[in-house]
Amino acid sequence: MLIRRAASRAALTGALALLGSACGLFPSDPNPPVFGARPEGETIVVRIPLCATDTVRRIDVFDFDDKRETPRTVWWASDPVTPSAKWGVVTLWSGEGFAHHAGTPAAIPEHLDLGYTDPSGDGRGDYLDLPAIRKATLRTGEYWTSDGTRTAEQIDAQLGCHGGK
Repeated sequence: MLIRRAASRAALTGALALLGSACGLFPSDPNPPVFGARPEGETIVVRIPLCATDTVRRIDVFDFDDKRETPRTVWWASDPVTPSAKWGVVTLWSGEGFAHHAGTPAAIPEHLDLGYTDPSGDGRGDYLDLPAIRKATLRTGEYWTSDGTRTAEQIDAQLGCHGGK
Protein backbone atom coordinates (compact mmCIF):
# COMPACT_ATOMS: atom_id res chain seq x y z
CA MET A 1 0.00 0.00 0.00
CA LEU A 2 2.84 2.42 0.80
CA ILE A 3 4.35 1.91 -2.66
CA ARG A 4 0.95 2.39 -4.26
CA ARG A 5 0.38 5.63 -2.32
CA ALA A 6 3.81 6.91 -3.23
CA ALA A 7 3.24 6.05 -6.89
CA SER A 8 -0.16 7.73 -6.85
CA ARG A 9 1.24 10.79 -5.09
CA ALA A 10 4.07 10.99 -7.61
CA ALA A 11 1.68 10.61 -10.56
CA LEU A 12 -0.75 13.22 -9.28
CA THR A 13 2.06 15.56 -8.32
CA GLY A 14 3.59 15.19 -11.76
CA ALA A 15 0.29 15.89 -13.45
CA LEU A 16 -0.39 18.97 -11.35
CA ALA A 17 3.08 20.41 -11.02
CA LEU A 18 4.99 20.27 -14.25
CA LEU A 19 7.31 23.01 -13.08
CA GLY A 20 6.90 22.96 -9.30
CA SER A 21 5.77 25.85 -7.14
CA ALA A 22 7.16 29.20 -6.21
CA CYS A 23 8.81 27.43 -3.30
CA GLY A 24 11.07 25.52 -5.67
CA LEU A 25 9.69 21.98 -5.31
CA PHE A 26 9.57 19.89 -8.44
CA PRO A 27 7.62 16.72 -9.26
CA SER A 28 10.84 14.74 -9.11
CA ASP A 29 11.13 15.44 -5.36
CA PRO A 30 11.46 12.03 -3.68
CA ASN A 31 9.46 13.19 -0.64
CA PRO A 32 6.75 15.60 -1.74
CA PRO A 33 5.05 17.53 1.06
CA VAL A 34 2.01 15.91 2.65
CA PHE A 35 -1.38 17.58 3.00
CA GLY A 36 -3.21 17.62 6.32
CA ALA A 37 -6.84 16.62 6.88
CA ARG A 38 -9.26 16.54 9.77
CA PRO A 39 -12.89 15.42 10.02
CA GLU A 40 -15.41 18.10 10.93
CA GLY A 41 -18.94 16.76 10.96
CA GLU A 42 -19.83 15.35 7.55
CA THR A 43 -16.93 17.13 5.85
CA ILE A 44 -13.16 16.92 5.79
CA VAL A 45 -11.07 20.06 6.27
CA VAL A 46 -7.84 19.90 4.29
CA ARG A 47 -4.69 21.91 4.92
CA ILE A 48 -2.54 22.28 1.80
CA PRO A 49 1.12 23.17 2.37
CA LEU A 50 1.81 26.61 0.90
CA CYS A 51 4.41 29.34 1.10
CA ALA A 52 3.31 32.87 2.02
CA THR A 53 3.46 33.92 -1.64
CA ASP A 54 1.38 30.96 -2.92
CA THR A 55 -2.39 30.80 -3.33
CA VAL A 56 -4.88 28.20 -4.47
CA ARG A 57 -6.89 28.65 -7.68
CA ARG A 58 -8.60 25.26 -7.96
CA ILE A 59 -9.07 22.05 -5.96
CA ASP A 60 -9.79 18.70 -7.61
CA VAL A 61 -10.67 15.51 -5.73
CA PHE A 62 -10.44 12.18 -7.57
CA ASP A 63 -11.43 8.61 -6.70
CA PHE A 64 -8.08 6.99 -5.85
CA ASP A 65 -9.45 3.49 -6.44
CA ASP A 66 -10.73 4.29 -9.95
CA LYS A 67 -8.12 2.66 -12.18
CA ARG A 68 -9.23 4.24 -15.46
CA GLU A 69 -6.72 6.43 -17.28
CA THR A 70 -8.67 9.46 -16.09
CA PRO A 71 -10.06 8.71 -12.60
CA ARG A 72 -13.55 9.87 -11.69
CA THR A 73 -13.74 13.41 -10.31
CA VAL A 74 -15.48 13.26 -6.94
CA TRP A 75 -15.58 17.00 -6.23
CA TRP A 76 -13.95 20.29 -7.28
CA ALA A 77 -13.89 23.96 -6.28
CA SER A 78 -12.38 27.00 -7.99
CA ASP A 79 -11.87 30.74 -7.60
CA PRO A 80 -11.44 31.15 -3.83
CA VAL A 81 -13.06 34.23 -2.35
CA THR A 82 -11.91 33.98 1.29
CA PRO A 83 -8.35 34.27 2.62
CA SER A 84 -8.47 30.80 4.19
CA ALA A 85 -9.49 29.14 0.90
CA LYS A 86 -6.84 31.10 -1.02
CA TRP A 87 -4.21 29.99 1.49
CA GLY A 88 -4.98 26.30 1.43
CA VAL A 89 -7.66 25.56 4.03
CA VAL A 90 -10.44 23.78 2.17
CA THR A 91 -13.67 22.27 3.50
CA LEU A 92 -14.42 19.42 1.15
CA TRP A 93 -17.98 18.93 -0.11
CA SER A 94 -19.16 22.37 1.08
CA GLY A 95 -17.58 24.81 -1.37
CA GLU A 96 -17.24 27.26 1.49
CA GLY A 97 -14.89 30.07 0.46
CA PHE A 98 -15.04 29.36 -3.30
CA ALA A 99 -16.99 31.18 -6.02
CA HIS A 100 -17.61 27.93 -7.94
CA HIS A 101 -17.83 24.33 -6.76
CA ALA A 102 -19.47 20.99 -7.39
CA GLY A 103 -22.32 19.84 -5.19
CA THR A 104 -21.89 17.29 -2.44
CA PRO A 105 -21.05 13.96 -4.05
CA ALA A 106 -23.70 11.23 -3.83
CA ALA A 107 -21.04 8.69 -2.87
CA ILE A 108 -17.67 9.51 -1.37
CA PRO A 109 -14.93 6.93 -1.92
CA GLU A 110 -12.80 5.85 1.04
CA HIS A 111 -9.53 6.79 -0.72
CA LEU A 112 -9.00 10.10 -2.49
CA ASP A 113 -6.40 11.88 -4.57
CA LEU A 114 -6.61 15.60 -3.89
CA GLY A 115 -4.76 18.17 -5.90
CA TYR A 116 -4.63 21.90 -6.22
CA THR A 117 -3.46 24.33 -8.87
CA ASP A 118 -2.29 27.86 -8.25
CA PRO A 119 -2.96 30.89 -10.48
CA SER A 120 0.02 30.01 -12.73
CA GLY A 121 -1.26 26.46 -13.30
CA ASP A 122 1.33 24.77 -11.05
CA GLY A 123 0.30 22.70 -8.05
CA ARG A 124 0.62 19.56 -5.96
CA GLY A 125 -1.38 16.55 -4.93
CA ASP A 126 -1.64 14.00 -2.14
CA TYR A 127 -3.47 10.83 -1.14
CA LEU A 128 -6.16 10.96 1.57
CA ASP A 129 -7.24 7.80 3.42
CA LEU A 130 -10.67 8.73 4.80
CA PRO A 131 -10.97 5.78 7.25
CA ALA A 132 -7.58 6.68 8.76
CA ILE A 133 -8.54 10.36 8.94
CA ARG A 134 -11.82 9.55 10.71
CA LYS A 135 -10.02 7.29 13.23
CA ALA A 136 -7.26 9.80 14.01
CA THR A 137 -7.17 11.30 17.49
CA LEU A 138 -6.56 14.98 16.87
CA ARG A 139 -6.33 17.95 19.17
CA THR A 140 -7.50 21.44 18.19
CA GLY A 141 -5.29 22.74 15.38
CA GLU A 142 -3.90 19.31 14.42
CA TYR A 143 -4.30 17.48 11.13
CA TRP A 144 -3.87 13.87 10.08
CA THR A 145 -1.16 13.35 7.45
CA SER A 146 0.17 10.17 5.90
CA ASP A 147 3.34 10.87 7.95
CA GLY A 148 1.59 11.38 11.31
CA THR A 149 -0.21 14.21 13.10
CA ARG A 150 0.97 17.76 12.32
CA THR A 151 -0.07 21.34 12.96
CA ALA A 152 -0.71 23.83 10.16
CA GLU A 153 2.70 25.37 10.80
CA GLN A 154 4.39 21.97 10.51
CA ILE A 155 2.54 21.26 7.26
CA ASP A 156 3.75 24.55 5.73
CA ALA A 157 7.27 24.10 7.13
CA GLN A 158 7.76 21.09 4.82
CA LEU A 159 8.30 23.52 1.96
CA GLY A 160 11.36 25.21 3.42
CA CYS A 161 10.06 28.68 2.64
CA HIS A 162 9.74 31.47 5.15
CA GLY A 163 6.38 32.75 6.27
CA GLY A 164 4.00 29.89 5.49
CA LYS A 165 0.30 30.50 5.94
